[in-house]
Amino acid sequence: MRYDTTPQFSANRIARLGVTVRARVTSLLLLVIVGGALLGTAACGSDPEVVRAVPTFPSSDHAGANAPKPRDTLLPADCETVFSGVDMSALLGQPVDSIKAKAVVGVSAPAVGRLEKVTCLYRRSATKAGPPDVDLNLYAYTDSQAADHHTDTNIAAERANSHSVDPLSIGTARAVMLAQDGQSMLFVVNGRSAVCLIMRNGVVPDDQMRPIMVDLAQRVLPNLAPEPAPSPTVEPR
Repeated sequence: MRYDTTPQFSANRIARLGVTVRARVTSLLLLVIVGGALLGTAACGSDPEVVRAVPTFPSSDHAGANAPKPRDTLLPADCETVFSGVDMSALLGQPVDSIKAKAVVGVSAPAVGRLEKVTCLYRRSATKAGPPDVDLNLYAYTDSQAADHHTDTNIAAERANSHSVDPLSIGTARAVMLAQDGQSMLFVVNGRSAVCLIMRNGVVPDDQMRPIMVDLAQRVLPNLAPEPAPSPTVEPR
């Protein structure tokens, strides 16, 4: 007796197999897309898995221009408010309006007390591919203790990849500069606000990188999250 050994599949099973294959292909494509996007940016330390007092600086010509403006968020929602592409062009000695700014609004991270995150990516017109020339990350936390702790955690995560780690002060703000392969990083924490600034090598002369990064942080800090208003005291009757 002969038996038919050809596999038998029902129409329903074939349909289910088709859905499964399409779903797996879609998942792989999403991983490739996300992975490619991440290659274009740099991390400022470690981030958890989730899903101020205004500093005192020496008087300067640009201090008044960066005074905080009324808004519904702790951090500015767009890079033009933080530091525009025109301003960045001037700071880096580039042709007028040759640097474009792109804003990326991050998610909150309750586990570390982070309420808001905004990233501004600056790219020169001559930089066609790769990471941005300047990566400015802004953070707002529940309080100064959360800002200090998370900033220190991020600095510790970057130490292993750094050639030098130099503590410094920017007005009343605490800062740390790290030199790495191809870039420098500046972490600044002040009250319940923090900044992580990344600048690629070659954007400015090596001897100007630190003063320019410090200057940029000094301009940005006054426009970040203010300290929470103190709770009203109730006088005993």
